[in-house]
Parts: sequence; C-alpha cells; structure tokens
Amino acid sequence: MGIIMNSKFFKTVLSFLFILLVTANSYAQKYKTHPVKRGESLESISKTYNVSIEDILVYNKEIKKGQKLTPNTILIVPLDKKMAAVTASLSGDKPVTVTQVKQEKPIRFIEHKAKKRETLYSLAKQYNVTEDDIKRYNKQLYAEQLKKGTVLKIPVYKKEVVDTSVTTTTNSFSEVYEDTPYKFTNYKVKKRETLYGISKQFKVSQDQIKKYNTSLYSDDVKKGMILRIPHFKKVEIKEVVLKSYIVKAKETRWSIANKYGITVDSLLLLNPDLPKSSNYLAEGQELKIPEKNIVVRDSLVKTGSEKVPDFITYTVPAKMNFYRLEKAYGVTEEKIKEINPLVKEKGLQEGMNIKIPTLKGQSSSDTQVVNSENFIFYVVRQGQGEMSLSRDLGVSFSELIAFNPALKDGIKSGMVLKLPKSRSTNFTVKNSLILPKINLVDSINVAVRPKVMVLLPFRLDKIDVNNSSIAKKDIDKRLDTKISLGFYSGMQLALETIKKKGVSVDVTAFDTQSTKSVDRVKEILAQENIANYGAIIGPLDPQSIQEVAKKTAGLQIPVVSPNLTEQQIGFGNTFYTLPSNEVLRAKILDYVSSIYTNQNIVIIADSKHKEASDAIMAKFPKAKKVSLIKDLTININKLKYLLSKKVDNFVFVETSNLALSKHATSVVNSLNAKDTKVRMFTTDLNKAFDRDDVDNLLLSNLNFTYPSVNKEITDEEFNKMYRFKFGANPDKYAARGFDIMYDVLLKLAYKNDLFEVSKIVGETEYIANKFNYVNKQNAGFTNTAVYIMQYNDMKIEEVEKVVPKV
Repeated sequence: MGIIMNSKFFKTVLSFLFILLVTANSYAQKYKTHPVKRGESLESISKTYNVSIEDILVYNKEIKKGQKLTPNTILIVPLDKKMAAVTASLSGDKPVTVTQVKQEKPIRFIEHKAKKRETLYSLAKQYNVTEDDIKRYNKQLYAEQLKKGTVLKIPVYKKEVVDTSVTTTTNSFSEVYEDTPYKFTNYKVKKRETLYGISKQFKVSQDQIKKYNTSLYSDDVKKGMILRIPHFKKVEIKEVVLKSYIVKAKETRWSIANKYGITVDSLLLLNPDLPKSSNYLAEGQELKIPEKNIVVRDSLVKTGSEKVPDFITYTVPAKMNFYRLEKAYGVTEEKIKEINPLVKEKGLQEGMNIKIPTLKGQSSSDTQVVNSENFIFYVVRQGQGEMSLSRDLGVSFSELIAFNPALKDGIKSGMVLKLPKSRSTNFTVKNSLILPKINLVDSINVAVRPKVMVLLPFRLDKIDVNNSSIAKKDIDKRLDTKISLGFYSGMQLALETIKKKGVSVDVTAFDTQSTKSVDRVKEILAQENIANYGAIIGPLDPQSIQEVAKKTAGLQIPVVSPNLTEQQIGFGNTFYTLPSNEVLRAKILDYVSSIYTNQNIVIIADSKHKEASDAIMAKFPKAKKVSLIKDLTININKLKYLLSKKVDNFVFVETSNLALSKHATSVVNSLNAKDTKVRMFTTDLNKAFDRDDVDNLLLSNLNFTYPSVNKEITDEEFNKMYRFKFGANPDKYAARGFDIMYDVLLKLAYKNDLFEVSKIVGETEYIANKFNYVNKQNAGFTNTAVYIMQYNDMKIEEVEKVVPKV
C-alpha cells in the first residue's frame, strides 16, 4: 500500500524536503534559561517569551517586581505552549535550550552556611547531591560564585537501596566487609598525618572517613583534629575448591547458577573472563564452579530435609491433558498414572485432585535437564519473600519449592529460581530469564535529552522541489523516496508524542541519496560529530548500514536498521528491527505447541521449503507429510486419508508458489467439514498468500494462522493524528517509522544507553509493531517480537484478541 499523494500530503512532503537537512528539535514544555542582557527588563523579557511577569517571578524568587535587572543574571522562564518544537523546526525557528529538570522531588531541605574554602563540588559530595541540584534551589549561583557566609538550601532526596559492601584489595586477594559500621573510635590527628595514611592505618577508605567527618569535604586534616573512624566487621570467606565445567548445549548462565546453587554474580566472580556487557555463553566453553556442596538439581538429590514434599496436590482444570502436564511439570503420562490409580482407571478429568511428583520424588530418569530448552529462570530481588515471589511468579510457594529445593534453606537475594518453560507465556522472557516489568512511559527521566540521527534515501538529488507537478511525478516513480517519506512522516508524529510526555529530544535527518553507493553516507559521517549521538536510525541498504556500523562500533553507538533482518556484517552495535524468517518460524511453532493437545498435524510443503517442513517435523515428530504431484498439486484422496475425524487437524502449507497456495487452500477447505475440522497454518507468509490473490473467505473458514512482523493499524487516535497532519491515512511505513522512533526515544529517555536498556527491558509494543531485542554478539541485536495473526470472520486479528467460538 503506497502513500496517497493528495494535495495536503504533498504540500507537507515538500515542506519536509526543504527542511530535511536541518535538525528537528523536539522540546518538552518546561523551562528556558535566559541570561539578562544590558537594558532588558522583566516586561521586555515577558513579551519575548509570551508569558506574564508574574509567571517569571514564580520561578525567580530573588527578583522583585519593578527591580532593575543586573546583566548576566540567569532567569528561569516557563515556556509558552505555543512554542511547539516540530512546528518550530519546520518553520525554520531557532531551537531553544531547555533546563534539565530532575525527575524526583526533594523530601526536605537542609540549611547550610558556606564556610571558607568550601566549593559547590565539595558540598555536592558532602550531601550526596549534584552541583545542579544545589543551583536549582539557590538560583543566585547561576550568576555568581559561592561565597563564605552564603546560606544555601540543600535538597535531600529519598535514598535508594544500593549495595554498599566494602571490598579492600590487598595484593592477590580481596577482603570483604559488612556495609555498615558496627562501632566507631575517636582518633586525634598527629603532626604530618594525612587522610591517606589514616585510612591505611585503619583499613578503611578515605571516602568512608569523610562520610562520618563531613568537614573533610572542604578542609584538610590538621594536627589535633578529632576524627570518628568507622569500623566494619569482616565477612568470613570460606575456602572454595573449584572444578572445571564444560557448558552443554542450550545452557545459560542462569541454568548453571540454578543447577549448582550459586548466584549469577558468583559465577561471574569465579569466571572473570566472562563478558559483563552480554549474557553470552558458548557450548563447549569451560567454566570454574565450586566443587564443595554441589547440588545437582536435575538428578536425584538428597535434600537433607523433610520440608520438601515428594508430591504436590494438583486440581485438574478444564481442558488439561497429559501433554500439557508433562510440559509444565516434567512428568510423563505413565508416571502420573502410576501414582494416581484413579487417573489410570477413569482418565484425566476436570476437578480431579491428583499427585504431581516434585524433583525429590522423581528418579533421575524422570527429570528434565536444567537448560533453556526446558526451563526459564528468575533472579530473586532484594527484600522478596514468599508472598511477593508467589505473586510475581503466579505459583504457590510449595510449587516453587518443588522446582527449587534450595528454597527450603530460605530465600536469598540473587539466587536463581527455575520454572518450566511452558510458563513463559505469563512473563516477559529474554534469553530464558524472566524480566521485571518496566513501564517506559512511567519511567521517563526528563533530565535526559536523547540525540538521534536519521539516515534515509529521500533522493533530493533526483527530485525537482521547485516544481510541484514534476516533484510529484518523481516521488511516484521512486519507491525508495516513498518508503523514506513514509518512515519520516511517522517519525514526526513520534517526536510530537514524546514531547507531550515531557521529553526534550534532538533529531537530525540526512538524505543518503543513492542506495547503491556509500559515498554520501561517508561524507555525512565525516562532517558530523557522531560521538554526540545516542542512536542512529537507518540507512536502508545493507552496504550503508555496514559502513555506519563500522564507523560507530568503536564509539558504542547503536545503529538501528528500519527494514533489514539480521545481516552478516560483523558489528555488534547493530539493531535489526525486522525479525528473521527463522524467528518467525520458531514463534508460530511455539504458538502451535502451546495450544497443542492431541491434534493431527499434516504438512503440505514443496521442495523449496524443505527447511520449514523439517522444522515442523522436529517440533512435532508425529506429523504427517503430503507428497505433491510435480511439486505443484495435491492428491486429494491421499490428503483425505491423512486427515482425522476423531481429533482436530492442523495443516501447514509451506510454499512461495501462488498456484500451489491457491490450490492447497481450496482443497483443504473442501475437506473442512463437521466431521473433519481443519485449521490451516503457515510458517512463512509471503506473496503466495496475498489476500488479493487467495480467496479470503476460504482463509477465514480455515482460521488461517501465520506469524507476522506487524499487525493492522487499529489505533484510531494515531489515525486521527496522522490524517490531521497529512490529510491521508497512514500506511505500514508510517506506522513503522512512528514505532521505531518512539521505541528508541522512550528507551533513551529511560536510560541513555540502548545497549543496557535492551538487557533489562523486554517486549515493547506500539501502533503496529513490537520489539524485543536479543544480543547475538558480533551479529548485533535481533528483534524476536512477532505477532501471531489469524483470519476470523473475514477479519485479520491478533490471535490473543480472537474470541473462541462456543
């Protein structure tokens, strides 16, 4: 679907083309700092910013109405709402500078009278605030230096819980101490003693002495001075005997930590060569693990306590079956029948109370190997107890103990717990780790000002922007220009949207021109100070992406590709927003596995799609294959023979041939009857399934289900905003441009480091796209977020939104 070139849209497009090489600054409607010039008054400044004198006085308490202003005095001026950033950038207005405002408010203030030799830096260190914090509540410091006798208001913020354990390094070993002093001694400073020497004498740091002797933030130690010296208890470290461990397939840091009853931090401490910037672990890699007190939790273990039961009682819910029980608890149908004679006699029925063996009650042959194939993992947070763990993980504490016998010894911060992988649909999971839920909109730090570069092939070199009729024809002929304008129009709405959230951003767009040459890209990168950017979005072609990634890799600047799947370019700073075909296939197979009970699975695949057919067979070994005639048609009688009348049928059609797709859909639909229920799937939605070529009624009858990188645009507020600005409906490129830009800006506004944010933030979703990046080392970050879409009553809906028919 292309962009509709109506008059309003075209007029706006031409405006874009004129300003593309100008920075588009989007500012939060907060405040501006204004240095007073000679001859200026409150009245003239208020007129300049279209605000009242009273508005200025509210934020500048030291200024009185009618007072003569001193040149270079810094005033805080509230911005008028009419100063919209995108409008300003489009009309060529100069950008304004915004004071960065701290997100949290002080809980109280302390008065401090400045002493001789004290500086803002020393006061900031003394009170654990920033220099800007002090200036914000003592505005005279914007214009003058700190002087002796000045009475300051020092803000006090709510303290965050942090790990303040003390580590003292001596030669080849480290001594660890508790984080709070257990006693103090008074020490009288002798002649020629220094703070460094005293800290060495008492085995504490200089900062710790300063913390309890705040005068040292501004003064040096002097003879006769009485100091309070803190003393910390030494933490006893037992000798740890290490052994080598070889990483097996599909094992993760969390699975190994859980398996051997240690924290991930301990694993990193024992293996300092493991990268801190990623969670990568290679099969065959050698690790050091503690040899003593090893508890291998995927085999028969002696827990040494009767607190861990052999069984848990489980009430069978509706539609539960043995397959799902095995996935959830790792217990076979035979084992359940063996310990539940009633189940063996009557079968599994809703409402039954049955026994499920715990890890203690199973033999080693029954249990599952602890790896990412079978389990997901959770790291216990500071202060969590039984109730909070049960609430966060959605299971009873007895079930948690069943999977994690180490809990019998108590809940410890940092310990790794495991749950069956079948529970992963209830959580945000990345690299098999359950992530805490983070609302990016609610977590915005308005003090952060993201700076983003956009590189797109608008092809200004091929468009005559001075002649509108010729320009319109040029744009209609150029797919790269239309795609770029679609992306950029959505990005403009993202800038306006995030501005309303209170975030100030700086976005600069450049025309990369040709997609066949990287010369223009090299020129742009050479001219710009790229080290100042928090992210670069674009370009569109692989060669240019590789050039940008190469130039920015050493600076650790993320490069976000709007339209490419994973490429072998060898730079780990690239973010691919399009999920790969392998990811799409895996997601649809995981979905089918999650709803699978005892359905009959049939595969219709041509020779070019053997890889997809093999993947389906690997996931469902009992699946049946339909042989094709000349790789193009189906023997209807053979297919009819393979379909079941006893259970539902799931039929996968794997082809990129339109003729086979239409033929298969027609044949499968003809066999879909009251006594033979059929649902059709594919792992690859390509042009062979185009809704304009394949009968939508047949696809709807078969509840045709497939994986997709995006969904239909159903957000009416977005549609309304887009139509108001451009006079046309948004297409998939506009929605994608909005989603990519909004996602990048929100993450940078949460923490101005896209690499770090991608580790701790799970799946994010906006208008028609969602993102969940997994770090694949030198291959970059791959998006693994996929929609599962389904035809239903002549509409295409996301599977989770479909209401099952009764």
